[in-house]
Amino acid sequence: MFAIAFLLIVLLAIVVPLVLWLAIDNETSNPTVVDRSDAEQLAKERGGRGGSRSNSSADAARTDPDDQGTESGWGTRPDDADRYDR
Repeated sequence: MFAIAFLLIVLLAIVVPLVLWLAIDNETSNPTVVDRSDAEQLAKERGGRGGSRSNSSADAARTDPDDQGTESGWGTRPDDADRYDR
């Protein structure tokens, strides 16, 4: 009984990776090659991003509590100014 279970485990250890390798090899053996504009169009048809990447409501929700009100969001904190004046 132990020998049959051991043989089954060894067989599965060989068959499963082989089947996965064959599936991956079959999937990647004949890739579709397109130029950038065709790829972008295909991605949009398949449900990719349709509009602009920036979303003002999402950007507003990600405010930094340490932001000191500068346009870039990379403002210095008040204690940083004293550190460099010495």
